[in-house]
Amino acid sequence: MNKIEYKRNMKRQKLEGRTALRCIQCGEDDPELIELHHVYGRNNSEETVPLCKNCHFKVTKQQNKLPRKVRSSNASREDNLRFILVSVGALMEGLGKQLRLIGLEADSI
Repeated sequence: MNKIEYKRNMKRQKLEGRTALRCIQCGEDDPELIELHHVYGRNNSEETVPLCKNCHFKVTKQQNKLPRKVRSSNASREDNLRFILVSVGALMEGLGKQLRLIGLEADSI
């Protein structure tokens, strides 16, 4: 999915009221702030997860630490695996923080 299709898709979802999504990392649910993040990159998969603009920026920043050749659609199998590991790792880092907070809050209930 290219950027134009992605923006069209998000706009259509917002107009149809289908963005009752929540950021999987911080819980933000404002439809104006929710974006769909391509877990394995736009070049590699259509698999997406909802992230707020803030969390999306943080995850993408981690992905962009890899060289362009690793992130390209014609990356080698090894480079593709590197990209997947960084992508999932960046998502899990944010999720891990939320899980720790939930666990710590449960103690005070």
